[in-house]
Amino acid sequence: MHDLSPKILPSLLAADWSRVGDEVKRAEAAGAPWLHLDVMDGAFVDNISFGPQMVQTVRKCTDMYLDVHLMIHRADHYLERFIKAGANNITIHVEANYDTSVAETLKRIRAAGLHAGIALHPSTPFSAALPYVKDIDLLLVMTVVPGFGGQPFMEKETMPKLAEARDYRDAHGLGFHLEVDGGIYTTTAPIAKKHGANLFVCGTSSFGPADMKQAVADLAASVR
Repeated sequence: MHDLSPKILPSLLAADWSRVGDEVKRAEAAGAPWLHLDVMDGAFVDNISFGPQMVQTVRKCTDMYLDVHLMIHRADHYLERFIKAGANNITIHVEANYDTSVAETLKRIRAAGLHAGIALHPSTPFSAALPYVKDIDLLLVMTVVPGFGGQPFMEKETMPKLAEARDYRDAHGLGFHLEVDGGIYTTTAPIAKKHGANLFVCGTSSFGPADMKQAVADLAASVR
């Protein structure tokens, strides 16, 4: 069983990449326990962010837990590169294409000693994750359409699914985290918590303010 207490996860997507080492240290100094890294390939989502070299660079800067979210096709093909780069958790999408399969990719992540997660697009039902729930440490419910930061929180489309996932997990004695990503602020994080989330990915709301420590503290206070 994982520690399901609430955690604020700054998202590197919203950081100033011209000074990425300093930004990672800023997140660390702000008291964030995990750092979230969004990998986008320009095919699965309509944006390109960064790849394993950025994960490796961040790993050199910090001992923080690195939560790597692969918004890419063929995550199984690229998997070893992210494992070697220093990820602690690797989350893959059920909707993406694979050379092998989602199940095989999750198995390989866990065999490498990492935590494994499944992510769901806002329009994907919780039932799509059911074949894998016994093999994951984390279920990520995207609360915006993946690809770009700064989008509004999709409450109506995603909160019933999050609650369904929580109820299923608890009824079956499972222990995976429930993570939300997209439009998470002090106003929306409590809504997600009420529906079962315990991991809150915060991009603009954490890296945006000049005083990141206060921003993370305010976000944490909103989900206590």
